[in-house]
Amino acid sequence: MRLNENTVLIGEKVALVPYKPEHVPKYHEWMKSPFLQEMTASEPLNLEEEYEMQRTWHEDEDKLTFIITTVPNNSDLLLKDIPESEIKDKTVMIGDVNIFFNDPDNDRTFGEIEVMIAEPDYRRTGKGKDALKIIMGYAMEALGVKTFQAKISLKNPPSINLFKSKFCYYEVAVSTVFQEISLEWTLLEPTPPKMDEYGNEIESYGSKATPEQRNDVQRVYKELIDYWRSSVTTCKYDSDL
Repeated sequence: MRLNENTVLIGEKVALVPYKPEHVPKYHEWMKSPFLQEMTASEPLNLEEEYEMQRTWHEDEDKLTFIITTVPNNSDLLLKDIPESEIKDKTVMIGDVNIFFNDPDNDRTFGEIEVMIAEPDYRRTGKGKDALKIIMGYAMEALGVKTFQAKISLKNPPSINLFKSKFCYYEVAVSTVFQEISLEWTLLEPTPPKMDEYGNEIESYGSKATPEQRNDVQRVYKELIDYWRSSVTTCKYDSDL
């Protein structure tokens, strides 16, 4: 997505930077992992194909992609102490976080969200949570997103737990064929179902949320917006820095 091609979002634990050609070799090494291929439902690509994928994702207005960076584990630096102009050089790539605008009716307030911490040493350290806090805040405040859906492999309980326990996403579907669970988070109040061309009901976003789950979402929403406005810094990414 060209909208964020020069946007850097800096939180407390991670910085999100746009996916650039310079990131492709590292990303390509990550995706050789059978584990990451399975968790992301991805097919292995050669390096040339990976560069082409980066280019097409950059141009695709339905794909919002950020690389997750942070200070190295062996560093005494804190992210907040690094000057904005040095974020690129003093942080390391650890994963990515994405939103896909793939609603079948082209509803731009809906996005499918995913996060991957590719570097094992940085898992379960709060880095994935911080990346989600930042991108959800950005998507709501800058892009007007109101509904997020996450599709996660049933073989990835830590990720399922992250979305459910930390952000109050709730289950809307489970696919035994694809071995994945679909979780939803929406600010929308449920509306009567629509009918498709064959007379079948199409459930609205939020229709499966209980009153308690809707209250939880509202609570998390306030926390996310407060974090976005008080703790996230936005600056420009310059490949020539």
